[in-house]
Amino acid sequence: MNRLFRFVSLLLLIGIVSPVQSQSPLKFRDENLPNPQTFAFIVGISKYEFVRPLTYADKDAQLFKNFLQSPGGGNVKDENIFMLLNEEATNQNFWVKGFQWLRAKQLQKGDRLFIYLAGHGDAIDEDQFFFLGYNCNPQGDKNNYLVSGAIQLFNLKKKISNETAKGVDVYFIMDACRSNELPGGAEGQGFLNTAVSEKKAGEIIMLATGAGQESLEDKSIGNGHGLFTYYLVDGLSGVADNEGTPDYKVTYNEIRNYVDTKVPSVAQQRFSRSQNPYFCCNENSGKVISTVDPTYLQEWLKEKSKLPGGGNAFHGPFTNRFFILADTNLQKTYNDFYKAIKKNNITGKNSAEDFYQQLADKFPGSPFTLDAKSTLSVKYIDYAQAKVDKYLSCVQDNSLQTKQTNSEAASRLEKAIQYVKDIDADFANSLMGRLFLLKASGINASPEAAFQNAYSALAIDPNGAYIENELALLHLENNQQDSALYYANRAVKTAPKWECALSTLALIQKAVNNKKPNNNKGQKHLPTKKVRFGFTIGGGINQTNPTYSGNANSSYSDVRSNTNGEFGVGLIAQIALGNTIYIRPTVNVQFENSKLDYIRSSGPGEPDFVNTTIIKNTTANLHIPLVISFSTNNVAPYIMLGPNFSVNVGQNQGTGDVLSLKKTFFGGDAGLGVDIGLGKSGFVISPELKINTRLSDIHEPNPPTPNAMALSSLKKTGFTFNLYFRRR
Repeated sequence: MNRLFRFVSLLLLIGIVSPVQSQSPLKFRDENLPNPQTFAFIVGISKYEFVRPLTYADKDAQLFKNFLQSPGGGNVKDENIFMLLNEEATNQNFWVKGFQWLRAKQLQKGDRLFIYLAGHGDAIDEDQFFFLGYNCNPQGDKNNYLVSGAIQLFNLKKKISNETAKGVDVYFIMDACRSNELPGGAEGQGFLNTAVSEKKAGEIIMLATGAGQESLEDKSIGNGHGLFTYYLVDGLSGVADNEGTPDYKVTYNEIRNYVDTKVPSVAQQRFSRSQNPYFCCNENSGKVISTVDPTYLQEWLKEKSKLPGGGNAFHGPFTNRFFILADTNLQKTYNDFYKAIKKNNITGKNSAEDFYQQLADKFPGSPFTLDAKSTLSVKYIDYAQAKVDKYLSCVQDNSLQTKQTNSEAASRLEKAIQYVKDIDADFANSLMGRLFLLKASGINASPEAAFQNAYSALAIDPNGAYIENELALLHLENNQQDSALYYANRAVKTAPKWECALSTLALIQKAVNNKKPNNNKGQKHLPTKKVRFGFTIGGGINQTNPTYSGNANSSYSDVRSNTNGEFGVGLIAQIALGNTIYIRPTVNVQFENSKLDYIRSSGPGEPDFVNTTIIKNTTANLHIPLVISFSTNNVAPYIMLGPNFSVNVGQNQGTGDVLSLKKTFFGGDAGLGVDIGLGKSGFVISPELKINTRLSDIHEPNPPTPNAMALSSLKKTGFTFNLYFRRR
């Protein structure tokens, strides 16, 4: 009976799944396979939507996969290989689908992970380097890689570091410097290789070229391949096993020597070009990379010039069909989900979103549900990225319809970020700049809300031309032409080859030149207030300045002051009133010491009697300085001036009886400082020298004490060094 039930279930499953063949539930690590296991994450892109196509990158990726699945490569199971080719190799599929797959495999100590990338690579600088996804559209300027669908390799290095820390052997293989015609040019190619090679994460690195060179591909290599990948697979298949007596093992040292010999030689002799691969690092010289299968090696030697052609079709793991017995309702809902995906019915009734929610409610944690979650996330991000690409192309208008679609894109992207956080928090965070851009250019309750979203994006990407351009447009829309011109100039300086930034600058310059005098004196367009919060810490010295009252009844003939220390911590809020003018309300707690010497005259020829009173008190203070900066650069000196108000919240018990300070007092602050931007972190630190004065008057006790009668007033002057730390 049980067999009959399973047979019927399988028939139902085949009948249900067969209409939709482009999906499969997530497969976890196969514990039936012997450990350690080998896994591979392979990407190859020849067809690009917006940048110059390549010819053989996808075939190279397929060649490397074929090698891993051969006896020479270890017969790696298909379920242990994740591959993206051409139009499926997008930024979102890479991070969402790819790292959901990798997470499900639960790599362990001793496992091997090959990460192979073939396609275009480029860089902004040595800290921002990218592998270009299929739909990456930088619009002519490398700065737009920040939001245009490029795969951030710095984040990939972090993932590699996480795996090597667990004892996983990671092999990072990249054949990505195939053109100097990208926005980064030859400099970008140099940055890319330097960054990948120098920012080591414990992995073995194999790169197609050294810095400043191009990776060759040609139809005469095999039957059409990249020079590096062809000889890498050639060597790993067993040809490199030639040091001394062949032992049927290819070590790191052997494959490095083989590729380092073959690739430069063929590049020079056949193509009159230079190509010198890069391998790292020599401490791995004895590590075995592949085990040679003699039969397969002989077949390879016979057939290596007749390798399969083609390679422009996607064969990634989530296009493979396989069946898992499961609840028929689960299967039906899962199948309905993919039908909706195929029809691009993403939101609304009977949509992919609707069916996913049913899966999440009824079957949480199921492989089917997890796959649907990542697929829906990718679709959300696809929709949002298309709107960002439209913005980068500078073809979108400022119509209500555009604002509505941008707001819808922001809503979908926000959902995707929540879904993706569990899979890859770094990738989720990398989408935040795009989210705030879409919100800023969407429907907002007020201009202030639009500015707040734009400044939030700027805090995430302080060197992002895309958001500088949007701020310029927002300021222009709100008739703040000086601010608009400032941000337009910044955008052009950041991305000088981006046509949209140049067009925005020209538009604003025209508006400024055509600006007419404003005869309506009653209306002023105040700049939007940008608020940033932070904290402060500081300390220094203070000088108490007593004024002797001359009251003989006090028994004292004079009162003198001393220098003492003070220390404080607090919170700040910096509010922009313009490009270089701010107010900086500060609330802090100050711990102070004061020392007063009361002098009582003695007889002729005898020393005066000195009675010292030490006052320890704690004050809560409110400072409201006006800050005027002399620059908008990353290092900007400033001056500050403003009032302060203090409340005495504590005084040591002994002195309170003889000299009680008033509970409230006021004074003023003045200082010099400098704002220093902390690179690309989005934070600013501001060292500051400050002088402050306060009227710390005394409270007249009843009956009066001699110490109180000796004073007519009590003032205090402090000299402090303070540090302020806040968001840019």
